[in-house]
Amino acid sequence: MKNKRKSWMIALAIIFVFTMALSGCSGSNNGGNNAPASTEPANNAATAKPTDAAEGDKTKPDPNKKYHISFARSHVVPPDKDGELLKYFGEKFNVEFDSWNIESSKWHEILNLKFASREIPDYMDVKGFETLQKYVKQDLLAEIPVDMLKEYAPFIYEEFLEAAIPNALKYGTIDGKVYGIPIPNQVRYRKPTVWRGDWLTNVGIDKAPETFAEFEEAMYKFANEDPNQSGKKDTYGLSQTGMQAVYGAFGYLPLIWQEKDGNLVYGSVQPEMKEALATLSKWYKDGVLDPEFITGENQGGYYAFSHAFMNNRIGFTSLGDYYHWKPLTYEGDSKSEVYLELQKVNPQALETLIHGVPPKGENGAMGVPAPNEVNGNFIGFGKHLENEPDKLAKILQILNAQSEDYEDYITSIFGIKGKHWDYDPNNGFPGFINGNDSKTVAQMGLVSGLEARIWTIKRAQPRIDWARDNHFDVGGISNALLSPLPSDGKYKEELKKIEEEAFIHIISGDKPVDYFDEFVEKWKKAGGSQLEKEANEWYQSIN
Repeated sequence: MKNKRKSWMIALAIIFVFTMALSGCSGSNNGGNNAPASTEPANNAATAKPTDAAEGDKTKPDPNKKYHISFARSHVVPPDKDGELLKYFGEKFNVEFDSWNIESSKWHEILNLKFASREIPDYMDVKGFETLQKYVKQDLLAEIPVDMLKEYAPFIYEEFLEAAIPNALKYGTIDGKVYGIPIPNQVRYRKPTVWRGDWLTNVGIDKAPETFAEFEEAMYKFANEDPNQSGKKDTYGLSQTGMQAVYGAFGYLPLIWQEKDGNLVYGSVQPEMKEALATLSKWYKDGVLDPEFITGENQGGYYAFSHAFMNNRIGFTSLGDYYHWKPLTYEGDSKSEVYLELQKVNPQALETLIHGVPPKGENGAMGVPAPNEVNGNFIGFGKHLENEPDKLAKILQILNAQSEDYEDYITSIFGIKGKHWDYDPNNGFPGFINGNDSKTVAQMGLVSGLEARIWTIKRAQPRIDWARDNHFDVGGISNALLSPLPSDGKYKEELKKIEEEAFIHIISGDKPVDYFDEFVEKWKKAGGSQLEKEANEWYQSIN
């Protein structure tokens, strides 16, 4: 009975570990629950007929026409239909904005109901590659002619897309046509690798470990040499998120696809993964891996809080993102949630934090999860706009203007200058004033622009500098597969189950390490080989 309970608890932990491997500070920020239907007959996509986007003046917006533009974008709170930003940008661009009010937790549910009655906004957030493919298949999205994008949104094309990822539109292309403007991750920093500096000192280590041998030595000292000086054996080296640094030192991370010799391979079935699992199994047996990794480092509240780390249980963590751990770098700076929490609950730990790099294995491999080139989300346009190319062009012009003009962009995310935000007189960086915050802006009907890398740096240079100074640009491993595969629906869930069970048994010691070989064969026969084939067909198609 005890062994069954142990395996069950470990199963829960491994599922959570795998999920944390690829998670970031994510989550939909959309508000409201009663999405207003568009009042324009043209929004009935069932009657729309495609128009050649190159047909002369038909693609040019009418300067004397006041366009009604509906949109469904992410909001942290329900937007006010008469919000101040909707009015501000409406007057600026001579349009009437209709911001759809969609509750975050019911985003897809509500949109799908509207789509079923052929209510489609003029433009919208499309959340995920799989969603983009589904919407195209359902004939909900308009093609975005590249020539129109270049003509009416040149800044978005050149600075937002191409400057971040050459040939970026390939990610929004299906069957040779562009249906989504991909959202690049303009700043791509890996997960943190944070040490309790006071613990390192207490066990006689004077710097953050750099090699895997040094890393392992520190883990054992943390478990056995009373680094928190409690006089008890109540400490461990690492918990669930720290396991990613172990996998990375052997070259691969679970659940993601990586490039190897010009092809994509699935990390979990590579021979090097067997060595990583053998190490974790030994550490689990030796009491180096926290047995409570089963329930995780976070015990509630903000997801990036590692309570095991904050409360003197483990000395190394990789939970959260770089900006959660940074100090406040200028007046009006945001994020820094973990830093501020540590300031309250464990200032001693805060004062001695060391931001190291992932440990380097014997073959030079290293890494923890890092964001992809694109975040998987897109801006899509309603199918009916294929029959209204002038309106599509007008929307592209607006998005481009908001993105190209720095102050317009800042206004779109901070509100009205002098009322909701202003530049700090000491450093020139924008920040909220008068008690306002991102929720205030969302309530005003967020009509946000698309942030190019040059603006990311301009509005938050100290934050970027801090991340670089602490080497967050070193040692990141991203998922190289950025599209769902045709056979995912047929095989993916069963393959995930097979993988989880195998990793559970090996780490817990219920199965010998050699069981890994049996797992790989089982994974391939159960559909893994087909997914490998499809992954490489996709990879070759975009390269």
